[in-house]
Amino acid sequence: MIVDFVCFGDVVSFDTTYRTNKSCRPFAPFVGFNHHRQTVIFGATLLYDETTESFEWLFRTFLKAMCGKKPKTIFTDQDAAMAKAISVVLSESYHRLCTRHLFQNALKNVNHAFKKSDSFALDLRRCIYDYEYEDDFLNAWESILDKHDLRQNKWMQDLFRKKNGASVYGRYTFSAGATSTQLSERFNGQLRGYMKSTFNVFDFFKNFERLLEDMRYKEIEAKYDMSQKKPPLSLDILLLKTARDIYTPPIYHQVLEEYEKSCNMILKEYNQVSTFFEYKVFLIGHMREHNVTFNSEDETVVCSCKKFEFVGILCGHALCVLNHWNKIVIPQKYILKRWTKDARNGCVPDNNGRIIKDPKLATSNRFKDLCRNAVEISSRAAQSDEASRFFAKKFIEASIEVDKILTSLDSSDHHDEQGEEANAIEKNIIQVKGMKKKDGSSRVKGRPKSCGEKKSKMKRCPKVLTPSSQVVYYVPTSAVASQASLSHNGCQVYIPSSFNTIQVPSDLQIPPNASSQPQVPPTEPRHFGLYLCVLA
Repeated sequence: MIVDFVCFGDVVSFDTTYRTNKSCRPFAPFVGFNHHRQTVIFGATLLYDETTESFEWLFRTFLKAMCGKKPKTIFTDQDAAMAKAISVVLSESYHRLCTRHLFQNALKNVNHAFKKSDSFALDLRRCIYDYEYEDDFLNAWESILDKHDLRQNKWMQDLFRKKNGASVYGRYTFSAGATSTQLSERFNGQLRGYMKSTFNVFDFFKNFERLLEDMRYKEIEAKYDMSQKKPPLSLDILLLKTARDIYTPPIYHQVLEEYEKSCNMILKEYNQVSTFFEYKVFLIGHMREHNVTFNSEDETVVCSCKKFEFVGILCGHALCVLNHWNKIVIPQKYILKRWTKDARNGCVPDNNGRIIKDPKLATSNRFKDLCRNAVEISSRAAQSDEASRFFAKKFIEASIEVDKILTSLDSSDHHDEQGEEANAIEKNIIQVKGMKKKDGSSRVKGRPKSCGEKKSKMKRCPKVLTPSSQVVYYVPTSAVASQASLSHNGCQVYIPSSFNTIQVPSDLQIPPNASSQPQVPPTEPRHFGLYLCVLA
């Protein structure tokens, strides 16, 4: 879940409406999108109640588990206690209200307006969804208040004051195209297929883990399907070819839809200031115009519809302007990694917030690029016998040069450079290591001994020190601190827990407070004493 939140935790939907459990406690999942636009779970809890204190504790605990990373946008319903806790703990995140819950609450608080006028629902929907400019929204809102006599309605006043329900204010913050807690509602629907109201807490979370495993398997299936086939190209356009190679299929279809719209748009230049070119762009058959600004110096493009800021892909208006400037591919700055096929590749932090870097990731990426280039050149060279011989000759020469480079990298100078680089990043990066392997074969031979056989063998241990025996004495720490002499005819005395040995030249003198009975050394050293082993 932590890795999921690192990759896709920019948008979170939080809902507490699910209560199908034995104790009827509110179940609160943190839900989001992955790069296939599938539901992904970041965390979940069973709350005792829905007070502000409980929500504050939950949000702080969640942030601690996620290394302090906060979402850019969080969707909730219109719960006052939840909103207060978010303003305290997640003040840097943009809090958006679920539009579905907003209309449900409108039916409760301004029901008389719905009954009095059939146009009120349409006017309210347009005010929430349709307006892209704040001035247009404000004019529409004033019109609703006057037309339906709602200026004194407290619920309408609170809704306007918070300004987190209308799309005009939410389009400036990334929300992956979501407008409601539909993600949480979809997840709650899936959860009902795994739960029963008679489950206790243990059974509840046991089946919850089953659901998580099935959801992760769906992502694996989507990844496999993506590697086996590509979406068909309806148009032989370079922009669409590159987008198909970069984005996951669901996101590619959104880019394709925007590109098809851009082909039916009309562009007209109406202002230029220095390197900034402003255009008015509109879709054929639609009267609404959008303002698009293009900076020829750094090739940035900004559209008034704010689709890139809101969804994370360029809109058709921006693509139309880029095409006007002969930009035949999507600029790299407008490709969000969270929507690409490689969204899960890269570094992630551990529980302490330190970066975990996979050393094999760069190697695998280089290998993939080299293989793609080699296959492309080989397919072209195979068309001619002369080209094939030339490529084979150069391939051998390149192989020899690569061996020389790799040999030089093994020199002492290279190791020194690697040591300096490792020291520089050691504070922030933890290198991933493979599984430890034991050297040699196991010391255990034959069948495992039972507890009774082990105890009977321990009873047969000699109680006196003989030249061939190995006896373990318990020596309190105070005896060691007093520098008591321990020796036995020049034998070795060692501490098994640290495997250190010392030579003692004189006879072994057991301290007065040491045990005279043989003891079995534990696997871990005690905090209050040392176990010493004497070998004759």
